[in-house]
Formats: sequence, C-alpha cells, structure tokens
Amino acid sequence: MTPTPTATTLAPPSPTDTSEPAEATETSEAAQAPSKAPAASKSPTGKANPSGTNLALAGTCTASGVEGDPWLPRYACDGDPATRWSSAFTDKQWLRADLKRRWKLTTITLSWERSYAVRYRVETSLDGRTWTKLYGTADGTGGTVTIPAKNRVARYVRVFGLQRLSAYGYSLLEFQVR
Repeated sequence: MTPTPTATTLAPPSPTDTSEPAEATETSEAAQAPSKAPAASKSPTGKANPSGTNLALAGTCTASGVEGDPWLPRYACDGDPATRWSSAFTDKQWLRADLKRRWKLTTITLSWERSYAVRYRVETSLDGRTWTKLYGTADGTGGTVTIPAKNRVARYVRVFGLQRLSAYGYSLLEFQVR
C-alpha cells in the first residue's frame, strides 16, 4: 500500500549531516596552482526575489533520464500540477533547473507524485558543475516538501534521487524554486 502524501516543511540540515556526499568537484590546473597573494574571501552575490516568484518557471529544466515524452523534465517546472516529470526506472536520477542567473534563494518545494524518492538530496550550484548539498534525507515520505534555502546564492538547483520507493521512476509534479 502506498503511503498518503503529506505536506512537510523541513528544517535545514545540520552542518554534520553526512547522508550521501555531493558530487566530486572538478578543479583546473590553474586553480590548483599556489597564489602569490592571499585569496579574498568573497561570497557570491545573487539577485533577490522579493515577490517570491517561482524562478523555475522562467528557467530551463533538464534531467538525467525520462520515462517518455508525456513526462519530460519541463513538466515539473511548468506551474501545472496536472503534469509531471517521470525519470527513467533506475536509482540515481536527477532533475535540474537552470535559473539563467544567480539568485538569492529562499525555499525549494518538491511536490512528489506517488512514485517518490525515499533517499534524495537537493543541491545548488553557481556553474552547473560543482554542487553543494542544501538538504538530504534517507526517510522521504513523498507529498509536498518545502526546504528552506536561507538566501543561498545559486544559478542551478537540482534534486538528486538516490533510492526510489518502487520499481517506477521518480515522479515530480512540481519543482519550485523561490
């Protein structure tokens, strides 16, 4: 029997959260060379979103895999809860939103269909190659999950499914980035 979806607002993960590390980062040779001057510690800047607009609507959504044409990645980022993205029927699938510029994020909302991730993480990136974990769980229950982003600056946001509830793929009705 499939559990009934619920709405959940999550607290941000603790700094010691060790569930599933983020992807390894790539570093160029130039970045590895020692610098003559100490590097200035500068936080990236991003545009504020005071209206709380769903930034994924104006972005581009892509995925690692898809079940078929009726369930393309763009359907999770279209503002229509009657459409959805459905991944390939394997673990380790992701859905990514390119927000087209750097934004200060406040929340990420995942609206899961009945085929949800039991174990997954939500990550952000400035460049689409180096990812930082914002949230991770090994106890996903589906439904609608809202994750605080605490003004994290990012251009890209992705949900990375690690373990599915069933033999079907991951299925997101909506992927909202605010």
